[in-house]
Amino acid sequence: MKKDYSEYQYTEYDKYLAEWTAPKGVMLSYFINHVRVNPDEKRMTIIVDSNCEEISMKDDIEKYRKEQAEREGEEYKAPDYQSKIEIEAETELMEECVTRLTEMRKKYGYTLNFIDGFPYEEPDLLRDPLINVFSGAEIRLNYGEGILDFIYADFKTPLQDQLDNYEIEKLLTERGRELFEIQQQKNKIREQNTVEKVYNELQEFVELFFDYEATFIGLSDLLYASLYSAICPPVMNSSFMGKKGRLTWYGNYLLRLQKEFKEMIEFCYDEDFYPELLGKMYPHERLRLYHRVHGFPRYYQRTEDITLDKLHSYSPIRPYGISAEELVHIFETADFTPTEEAKEFAEKYNISVDALMHEVRTPAFLNIGYKVSTVEEMMELEFTKMLEQDVRFRKCKRCGKYFIMKGNYDTKYCSRIAEGETRSCQELAAIDNYKAKIADDKAIPIYNRYYKRYAARVKVRQIKEEDFKKWKYQAMDKRNQCSDGKITPEEYIEWMESSFPNRKPKG
Repeated sequence: MKKDYSEYQYTEYDKYLAEWTAPKGVMLSYFINHVRVNPDEKRMTIIVDSNCEEISMKDDIEKYRKEQAEREGEEYKAPDYQSKIEIEAETELMEECVTRLTEMRKKYGYTLNFIDGFPYEEPDLLRDPLINVFSGAEIRLNYGEGILDFIYADFKTPLQDQLDNYEIEKLLTERGRELFEIQQQKNKIREQNTVEKVYNELQEFVELFFDYEATFIGLSDLLYASLYSAICPPVMNSSFMGKKGRLTWYGNYLLRLQKEFKEMIEFCYDEDFYPELLGKMYPHERLRLYHRVHGFPRYYQRTEDITLDKLHSYSPIRPYGISAEELVHIFETADFTPTEEAKEFAEKYNISVDALMHEVRTPAFLNIGYKVSTVEEMMELEFTKMLEQDVRFRKCKRCGKYFIMKGNYDTKYCSRIAEGETRSCQELAAIDNYKAKIADDKAIPIYNRYYKRYAARVKVRQIKEEDFKKWKYQAMDKRNQCSDGKITPEEYIEWMESSFPNRKPKG
């Protein structure tokens, strides 16, 4: 029996999920990044997908073009030379890649390596231009760093540039839904009138790559605004939605994520957020309450993968890894000479003796990790790992931005240098506290006045250097006593005057 859902009452969570669902023509999960976590160091390592570059797709693209030529009845000729224009374009693209890579390394203080040198012959020496300079990168982050980078990223400026000077706040709120619905209607009409023939999986695979290439190059300033938007890029197919419609939806996606995670951080970590009610709760308990009041499910789901790996050690403790010193010792002392038993084993299990000895004599590590494709997945993974390891955010009392609390170091100020400043919030707070202390402490100006007076006498040799040094420590002790109220300012001045009495003039 058919069911009529025309009067179905959707829940708030149903509506929430609908807003997060990418429209036709927008794909959020193109890259497949591998994330490994290190609970001991409260750090994660992200290995960025390296298969979405032309140097990785070269053979498939050539096969695709050959098939296209055959279908059109043309003779396929593989390009054996580059025109002057193509060479100039590739040179320009290479220069842009190097400039962008330099900017990204300067912007992010993360350890940035590349798997098997991809696509480098030597460090910082590109062999081929890249669409995405993070392709193939191995990035190490302390828990919380990626989240902070994302929630304080400036997405609005590049969006404004892309959206042809529309008022971005209005476009992404009031006009956003209206524009989206108009585009959906246009898409239905376009789909009815346009049919694209698909011949095989290779065609879809290569054409999806072409869409990604066009998307990333066209939106590079927006995607490079944060690390996670760069390593989890979208793919937009221009045949489904107009540029403005696709950008409106994706812009909303990034800005909604920013807003939601700022709210979650405030709810779960902020000491000034309903302190009497929530102050004694753990962050994970506050997160459960956050989910309940918003009607969200109180669980996260993700796929965990376990790899038996000889290439990467993610911890100094077995089975997840070993220290570099221990690894060097193993290779220096390992004996790869096969025994009779090894030869018998190799014959029984049909494995070469050399391969067997390599497996037996070199260590392997148990790597537990996750495949992550979208910004949302990356943010949720990092946030939940912070909860597992009790890594906490705190709001800076000076700039108002959140920062990561490290160990037992209890500070109320972050180490950022705010725009227009030359010192960090911690340094500026220390200066302010010192100035406030001086203003309230009568002992400090007394000490400074007499210090300058007696230091001047040292220079003209009226007071010996040794006597002055001895006096300085005594004067500081008296200053502390005066600050603590153990002696009065008048008693402190009297002691200062008597330390080096003025010489009487000869009569």
